[in-house]
Amino acid sequence: MMKRRNSITIAVPASMVAEFNNLRDKTTALAQLGRAAAIYRVDQIIIYRDQPDESITMKYILGYMETPQYLRKHLFDVRPELQYAGTLPPLRTPHHPLEESLSMIEVGDFRDGVVIGGSGYNYDVDIGLEVPIEVRGKPPTKGARITVEVMEKEPKLSGRSVKKKAIPEYWGYDLRGNKRRLSDLVHSPEWDLTIGTSRIGEPYDDVKTRLEADWIEAENTLIVFGSYKEGVGEMIEREGRKPEEIFDYMINTITDQGTATVRTEEAVMSTLAILNTFKE
Repeated sequence: MMKRRNSITIAVPASMVAEFNNLRDKTTALAQLGRAAAIYRVDQIIIYRDQPDESITMKYILGYMETPQYLRKHLFDVRPELQYAGTLPPLRTPHHPLEESLSMIEVGDFRDGVVIGGSGYNYDVDIGLEVPIEVRGKPPTKGARITVEVMEKEPKLSGRSVKKKAIPEYWGYDLRGNKRRLSDLVHSPEWDLTIGTSRIGEPYDDVKTRLEADWIEAENTLIVFGSYKEGVGEMIEREGRKPEEIFDYMINTITDQGTATVRTEEAVMSTLAILNTFKE
């Protein structure tokens, strides 16, 4: 599963799961969001500020889901937000390998790990095998999550630390909070293309040709989704801005919907499925 040529970021409100009365339902909704992000190779999920604020719950559940299973014991303490983490479906992305034996990995493989110790200019990283891998270099903070490339298996398992952007495969999504106003996030120069999703947006079929051309050219695309109680356009207008002035596109990807409302996780899955048909 190769990563995208262009980077895709989705932004969802901190209130996304506030409509649910219990943690189990919140966990289920976030599981659908995490799966959608992984299926369609989203690079980053931004949780933008909104009330009621459920961002802590969202960060823990989405973060736990994205973390390889063998690293969770290192990176997560017992938390009330993770009560139903056992119900989360596996992502099965390249950075969630099934191989747990040294005999099953090859030189050149990439694996996420956690720094567990070291001395001098070498440090050990737990990458989910029988033995840790030795990495040469200045040790990061103990407990830090890093990605390593296997360089040697004999006489000793050793590797090097690599940046996520150097990995050719899709390597999961990053999580990011946002304390700015939504309009300021959208208007940031970090995006080449901004897409707002709205029931009152232009029908997708009407903008498909233009949007695909811009999609192919863009290197960093932001797609924004509204909440269960308020659309993206309403949020922007509440901040004193006009959606058409800050978004490149405001589109409706679920025309003639058969329900009164579409939940955020449903909108994410539907929208990404459509945009995934574009060339890269």
